[in-house]
Amino acid sequence: MRFPAIIAFVSTAFAAATSLAAAAPPTSLDVSAKTVDFYFNRFIVTADGDVRVRLSDGTVVRGQTFTMDLKLNRYLVAGDVHVDGPAIHQAGAAFAGYPDLDRSYFLPADSTPARVTYFGLDWSTPRVGREQPGDAFYFPDLTGERPYIIAHGARIVPKTDVLFDNARVYTAGAYVPLPRYLVTFSPNPHFNENGFAGARADVGLPFNGSEHSVSALHLRNDAFNGTYFAIDQHFVWNDDWIVASIDPLTQEQRQYNLIGYKKFSPTFTGRLFLQESAGSPGLINRPINAAAFGQLQLNAGLRRSGLSLTTDNYYQYILGFTPNLVNDALPTGAYDPRWREHPTDALLAWTGFENRFFKGAPLLFRLRSGIGMAHDIYGEGGYLNEQPGPPSAWYHYAGATVYTAPIKLRNGISVSTSLDKQRTWYSVPHQVDLTDARVSLSRTFDRQHINTFLAYESRTTADYWGGAQLAAYPLPLGGDTVTTEFGTFGGQNAFRGFATSRGLTGSFVYTPTQYFGLNLTLARFSDFPAPVPGLYGQPPWQLSADLRLRMSKQVLVDLTRAYYFNFANERWTPQFGIQFSP
Repeated sequence: MRFPAIIAFVSTAFAAATSLAAAAPPTSLDVSAKTVDFYFNRFIVTADGDVRVRLSDGTVVRGQTFTMDLKLNRYLVAGDVHVDGPAIHQAGAAFAGYPDLDRSYFLPADSTPARVTYFGLDWSTPRVGREQPGDAFYFPDLTGERPYIIAHGARIVPKTDVLFDNARVYTAGAYVPLPRYLVTFSPNPHFNENGFAGARADVGLPFNGSEHSVSALHLRNDAFNGTYFAIDQHFVWNDDWIVASIDPLTQEQRQYNLIGYKKFSPTFTGRLFLQESAGSPGLINRPINAAAFGQLQLNAGLRRSGLSLTTDNYYQYILGFTPNLVNDALPTGAYDPRWREHPTDALLAWTGFENRFFKGAPLLFRLRSGIGMAHDIYGEGGYLNEQPGPPSAWYHYAGATVYTAPIKLRNGISVSTSLDKQRTWYSVPHQVDLTDARVSLSRTFDRQHINTFLAYESRTTADYWGGAQLAAYPLPLGGDTVTTEFGTFGGQNAFRGFATSRGLTGSFVYTPTQYFGLNLTLARFSDFPAPVPGLYGQPPWQLSADLRLRMSKQVLVDLTRAYYFNFANERWTPQFGIQFSP
């Protein structure tokens, strides 16, 4: 009796699972027609002429016209409709699908008017006469709208993406033909994670995707590499994601990036970043030099605080290195010992949450502390340590930030202040103090769409070595002056490990509409030691302008330029900074 009972139980469970699977909504829709259009501002897909919609279970719905609202997640096929599948062969006037409700609504071409409802993909059990939504067979009004994409076919994954075949994408006033183009509209923000370095312009061309992945080719431009192609691959789940990229793809020197994020629990997460830089004049898999970097971050939430562990690893010579008499005294054929070891560092940091000194007070504070280690920080590896101190060093620090919430004054003016202090102790006996004090005023002119800011900031760095202060910071070899291509500058003997920077910054922000924004910032810095053009320091006077223009719903242009008031013989920066973004 035991085995028949088990067999009966398994059969019942299998039948129930099959029934549930049949009742589930379609996971994809493959649409083909004479014309398939996508309206970006409405997130609506339409198709006209010999429409064919294939559902994920193999059922095919044919008709003359099709529309699907991607945000509301419902679709409609109308005009001489035929529904054919393993358990259905019906003709009618219209067929509407509501995946979120797990319902499909059908108007059959029978002599007696009727409305039929199906649950999910279960076509064997029609419900005749069941109440249906009043707008079940409603077509959206797209009068005056221009399609963003025109194609011959599309694969729709509800709530995720649409893949268009033989697409023509409207760009800069014309339709640009592309073999495939993917539009992702998933609410999951991890589809937008970036695995590239910064660039002045980046035009993404996604060409493949699924419920959990996106593949994209990018046309990019930056000041170092010029214009080039790059590629990235995304894998996305509810809380976790991975992005891999090659940037540039079409240059000899490439970066291979891999970033992964894992949410182990609501209070414990991890992030891994791996990067290899390799040069290969020929094939991409035959580099002639390579270096790498790896970083692991673990973050844990505690009661009113957070704990994070960060480790960095540097690999300078992955392929080894053959020195010669020019750069080494080693015989030809011997290997540079630096490839055997690599610099590493680690930091365990604790950060407190925002606290008030007492209830109702505008004065708040945050505390922080940490302990860290750095090994072979100068990358000397197998060589004798040439820098002062041991090859490995330990340090710990403690810091606090005291600040006020914005205090509103009259006429729309508000004031805020902050003071940050941190001390770091090192295993090599010395300590570094960092202090940052800031006071800012802001005012908003609502009617004129203008915001103004004025801030004064003082930052100090103090490296204390006690009785060894002069040994740590000896007199410059060149005496009290230093000469660069911009002239001779004095006062170098005054620096003994203590630096101060004071700055007064004023900003004017004008945003009359969502399509235009102008930000002008004027700053005056007074630094010690005084800046030396071409060597160190920042220009005493700086004027920067940032103009943002929304050219279209898909293109935002950001123009920046700075003026340095003849510091280092430089007035306006040689060129504009140009950034294109969605």
